[in-house]
This record gives sequence, structure tokens and C-alpha cells, in this order.
Amino acid sequence: MIAIKEDVILAPYTIYKIGGAARYFVEVKNAEELREALAYAVEKSVLFFILGAGSNVLVSDKGFDGMVIHITGGSVLVEGERLVVDAGVMMARAAGEAVRAGLTGFEWGIGVPGTIGGSVRGNAGCFGGEMKDVVESVEVFNALSLKPFTLNPSQCGFAYRHSVFKLHPEWIVLAATLQLQNGDPAVVQERIRKITKERLEKQAIGTKSCGCIFKNISWEDAGVEREDLVARFPELTPFRDRPNIPASFLIDTAGMKGARAGDAVISLKHANFFLNEGNATAGDVIRLVADAKDAVMKKYGLALKEEIQYIGF
Repeated sequence: MIAIKEDVILAPYTIYKIGGAARYFVEVKNAEELREALAYAVEKSVLFFILGAGSNVLVSDKGFDGMVIHITGGSVLVEGERLVVDAGVMMARAAGEAVRAGLTGFEWGIGVPGTIGGSVRGNAGCFGGEMKDVVESVEVFNALSLKPFTLNPSQCGFAYRHSVFKLHPEWIVLAATLQLQNGDPAVVQERIRKITKERLEKQAIGTKSCGCIFKNISWEDAGVEREDLVARFPELTPFRDRPNIPASFLIDTAGMKGARAGDAVISLKHANFFLNEGNATAGDVIRLVADAKDAVMKKYGLALKEEIQYIGF
């Protein structure tokens, strides 16, 4: 039996610590509880939103006039070279379980501050790895038919920070099977150590933020020929042979590091991290996002696109 609550403030459920109240709020751990929560949303004729770790979302100051379904916890099962992970499991926990099992290929997961479910949805990645590289299958729940089904990687439509789940909000990730490889435990642990050290050096870890605000800009989406853009802006030369131009670099060179709107500020350590340095509101973050987009457009003629999800706007 699930416990449905009303008028629950969402800020404590997000890493940003920003956001108003959800009209209805419920925590679920499995498909049956999810089915019950969705049935309640249908009964009340309200929209629903699936919330994981709250690491890549910005909740409106007005909150969300619907049902927030918070998927929490779950299990991690090791089956040979495979890891079967429930949607509510944090990525860092899954990466740790892989290390303990002597499996390699998922060390980079230690650097993603979200859940497996959210990471599959957004094809999360860092330090050279993405979910598309390790997902063997995804167990899904259809909110319309109230039935589960399974997708293989080609059916997931993985692309840069994208998947088919963004096109089908009614498809809810229940679990993912990750295909890894046997590795040398000492080598795997050293890789984890290096990633953790690099994260601490380059990112604003431990702050109130939602991770990267913007997607990196692919050369294909830049709207101008690569060589022409590099000729106009020689500082982009180091990225000429890479698939994307880092959004953090563009924000930094547009002079936006340290820019502020209320208590929201762009990190001095990593310009794609927008921090809540006190009691920032969603409105503060929205203003800062607009300022960063304007600055990059004026300097480079490039349009930044948000990676974060907006809730209740």
C-alpha cells in the first residue's frame, strides 16, 4: 500500500534545494506500487512526473500541480558479467557494486549524481562513458497500458543526452541490465580513484546544484561550418577534432563565470554548474540561464540548449 501525500514541498527532494509543492507526492519502489500511483493520478485527472535523485531538474517556485512519483531504492544483482539494477538505485552505488564484483566498463558511473532510471532516460555520461555503452536491455512500464515491456539498446534511441524515453514520457524505466567485462580489481579501483580525484578538481562537488545546466554543442548543430567557426574564434581550435564544443568553455570565455542572479551563481570552478549559494529561487536560476545563453549567442552566435528538466513551468 502506497502512502500518497498532499502539498509536499519538493525542494528537499532535489540537489538544488529549490522548488515549491507538489499537489500529490508518493514514493514507490516497484512496478506494483507504480501501477497504484498511476491509477491514483488517473482518478484525480492530474499529470504525473517521475522523480529520481533530483539531480538534473529545476522545480518551479510555484511547484507542480500534479502527482510527483518518487522512485527510490532497489536492488543491484550481479549475474556473471552483467549488472541488473533497479531504476531508483544511485549510479555511484551501482558503480561501486561493479567494482566489488571485479567488473570493468562502468567506472565512470561513479561521477554521475543521479539514479539508473534518470541516467538511462538522459543517456547520462562523463569521463568518456555513456549509458548507451553499457545498457544491454531496459525494463519499462507503460503508464497508458499499465503493463511492463523490455527494450534492447537499438530500441532505446540513445543519442547525446537523449533517448526514446524523452519522446515517450509514458514509458517509465523500471530497471536496466548493464553488460560489463571482468577486470583486474586493482586496476578498476585505481580508475575509480582517478575519476573521483578529477571530479573534485574540476567540478563543484558537494554544492547545491543540478549538475550541468546545458548540453555541449555538437559541430553539426552549430549552424556554421567547423573551419569557418574556428577561423573566426581560434580559441575553439582544441575542440576541432572533438564531436562537441563544451558548454562550460563557451560560458567561461563569454565572461559569465561568477555571474549572479539573486543567490544563484555560475561556478568559478566549472562554468556549466549554476549553484544555489543560499536561498536561490527557480526564478533566479531562470534569469541566470537566460543571461548565459545571451552572452554565448552574442560572442559566438551559438545557441545553448538546456540539459536540465523543468518541472511545473
